[in-house]
Order: sequence, then structure tokens, then C-alpha cells
Amino acid sequence: MPKMSKSVVTAGFILLAFLSYFVLRSVLRAAPEAEPTADSETAAKQEAPPEVVVFTARSQQHLVYASLKGRTEPDRTVTVKSETTGTVTIASIREGRDVQRGAVLCGLGIESRAARVAEAQAAVTANRLDYESAATLAEKGWTTSNRAAAMKATLDRSEASLAAAEIELGKTKLRAPFSGVFETRLAETGDFLAPGSPCGVLVDLDPIIISVEVTEDQMSAITLGSPANITLNNGTEFTGSVRYVARTSDQATRTFRLEIEAENADNSVSAGLTASVRVALGDVQATLITPASLVLHDDGRVGIRYIGQSDVVQFSEIHVIDDAASGVWVTGIPDEAQVLSAGQDYYREGIVVTPLPEEAL
Repeated sequence: MPKMSKSVVTAGFILLAFLSYFVLRSVLRAAPEAEPTADSETAAKQEAPPEVVVFTARSQQHLVYASLKGRTEPDRTVTVKSETTGTVTIASIREGRDVQRGAVLCGLGIESRAARVAEAQAAVTANRLDYESAATLAEKGWTTSNRAAAMKATLDRSEASLAAAEIELGKTKLRAPFSGVFETRLAETGDFLAPGSPCGVLVDLDPIIISVEVTEDQMSAITLGSPANITLNNGTEFTGSVRYVARTSDQATRTFRLEIEAENADNSVSAGLTASVRVALGDVQATLITPASLVLHDDGRVGIRYIGQSDVVQFSEIHVIDDAASGVWVTGIPDEAQVLSAGQDYYREGIVVTPLPEEAL
């Protein structure tokens, strides 16, 4: 019986030792549980506003241009015509040549007209001698003053006849009315011309004219003298200014004709070339931003998201008014705004965020 009691006591000590071990192990393993769990970390993060990258966009005065398409045209085009009859004897200027004002484009035969001029000159000489003699005699009282007056009238008639003959002779030379390019010859040597018959076509390319069509909205913002940049298809670039804005629209297109003039002293720009034109419409308060900052709203509007009061995300619809090498010029943005440059597609308006300036990253 005593032996049995000793065994029970021994077994009890062993059981107590095992229990003490497991209790101590549990206590030691429970100590690290003071660290935050994954759920607690997520909750903590949700409580802090998300961070977003922003840049400061400031509006400024920007000169807006209208981009148009047009064609070059001559300033003037004239068909030089004969004012008298005759056979063409001079046709030496070739087509496409530059000519100065007064250059002979077509010459007619002058034989009979030259003879009439010589006859009229002889009559003037004889009548002048008669008049001078009569006037001298009248001063001395040897003849009446009426005879001197009659001689003066005869002299005046002969001088008028001479002037008419010289004018008729001058009409045999069909001259350029202005400096330009002799574009097309319409009469050759040997052709007979009557009054109104054409000699050739003369065009004036200085200044060169660029004609375009503008809408009524664009027309209202364009004034005479507005600057314009012109680019031809071959890459040639030059500047000009608005010289004419039509006040009557085209019935078919409902657009208005606009003319821009530019210097072309060397006639290097031909008529009939396609031209891209940018006409200044005036200064507008606008903001330059990168296209990457633009977002498409759920309702289809294009705009930007920016940080409003209390760091709340807001949406503003924009209107693109001009392109630039570094972005686009837009209106509709506050004069100074913190625009989201990253994550703007995910942070909807109404969300509170923590803005981080781009330059601070």
C-alpha cells in the first residue's frame, strides 16, 4: 500500500511538470502578439488620405490662332488689249518673264500713223509762223488784231491734231500697266488686232495674296491688319497680314472670304499653291497643360481633376483652344490649380487626398 502511494505521487509530479511546461510555452508564444496584425495595418491605412502627385497650373494671356487652309493668288490679273487696229510687229517678251511697268508687250505697225504725226507736226510749224507774223504786225498796227486771233485759232487746231496723231501712234505700243509677270501671250507676230483684241495676260504677284474661308465666329475675332503665319506645302514659311474680310457669306458654304497679303518682291511664291494659314484671333486667358493630364468623365466630358478646398478632388471641363510643342492651351481651369498628374483616372471627385508636388518627388 505505501508503494502504491509513492507511485501516485511520482505520477502527479510528472503531470504537474508537463502542465507547467505547456503553460510556460503558451505564455512565451503569446508575448509577440502585441505586434499589429494585417487587418489593423489596413485599417490604419484607410484612415489616412491617399497621396496623389500634382503640379501647379497657372493661367496666362495667350494669343490664339485659327488654323485655316487656302490658296495663293495674284494681287492683280489684267488682260492687256489693243485700243486700235493693226498688225502685230513686236512680240519679243516671253511668257513667264518679269516685266516692268511700261514695257512693250505687243507692238503694232506704225507706218501710216507715223506719217500722220509728221504731217501734223509740219502743219503746226507752218501755222505757228503765220501766227507769230500776224501777231508782230498787229503790235505795230499794220494789220488787224482779228487776223492774229484767226491765226492763233488755226495754230491751236493744228496742235490738237498733232496731239491726236501722237496718241494714236502711242496706241500701237501695248505696254504693261504695272510691274509683274507676263503670264500668257495671246497674240503673235503677224496677228491682226482690232480694238479690244487681247495681247496677253499680266499678273502682279507682289504682294502675294492668300485667300481662305472663315466661319462667322472666326470672322468676328479677326480685324484688318491681324498677323498671320503662312506655310506652303513645300515647307516655305512666311508672314503676312489680313487686308480684306468679306461682309457677305458664300451662299453654299456660309463662310466668309478672307484675304491675307504678304511680300513677294522676287516673285518666288507662285499663284495657285496650297497654303496652311494661322491667323491671330486675339489674347485669351488660358492654361498650358500636358495632354496626359486630361481625363474623360463618365458623362463623356473631357477635363482635368484638381485639388479643391480641403484637399478634395474636383473635376473641371476644359476646352482646347490651341496646340503647342509642350502641350495644349485650354480654358475652363481655375487661374491657379493643383492638377493631378498621376492617378487622375482613379480618384473621383469628392475624395479627400494628400497632394504631393511633382518637384518634391
